Amino acid sequence: MENLIFDQDKKYTFADYMAMEEHSEERHDFYFGEVFGMSGSTKNHNNIIVNLAVALKANKKSGEGIFIKGMKLEIVKDQFYVYPDLIYTCDDDLRSDGLYVKSPFIIFEIFSEANSLYVRQEKLKYYRGIPSLQYYVLVAQKEIRVEVYSRIDDDTRAEDTHIWKYQAFENINKIIEFDRLGFSLPVATIY
Repeated sequence: MENLIFDQDKKYTFADYMAMEEHSEERHDFYFGEVFGMSGSTKNHNNIIVNLAVALKANKKSGEGIFIKGMKLEIVKDQFYVYPDLIYTCDDDLRSDGLYVKSPFIIFEIFSEANSLYVRQEKLKYYRGIPSLQYYVLVAQKEIRVEVYSRIDDDTRAEDTHIWKYQAFENINKIIEFDRLGFSLPVATIY
């Protein structure tokens, strides 16, 4: 398969992006007409994704789905799509042959020094606006560090604003609780 190159100076329609992405060997994020190439991953990165997928699959209930690396996430219809490392969803149409997920429940991103700022600030800013998202989990690949942002329901706030709780886990013996799904994940399982 040929590797297609997007022109960084050109604005693309969503249809152009989807057509080119279908034939490209590399993955690209799509941001309001702009296209950004995604870098490859390390062995650590890959091992963490596999460990997470196996652990989550063991806890997954009927009607829930797990998607890794190659699945796009729709943030703004026809305008903004990214490739999280792992998506856990509870209410997407799992039987369809869709090319992207619309309703993530948990998003996992594996981070390094190179993309730390992007996943901690830029992606967090947009992910928090996804109504279905309950947890955003950042996993360091070169040290034991898992950061969890959990949505907190607050009936006194406007519907489009939410409070998020932040927790950091830097001990291999700690356990991460996903109360809304009724399961926990030992940090040791991730690494």
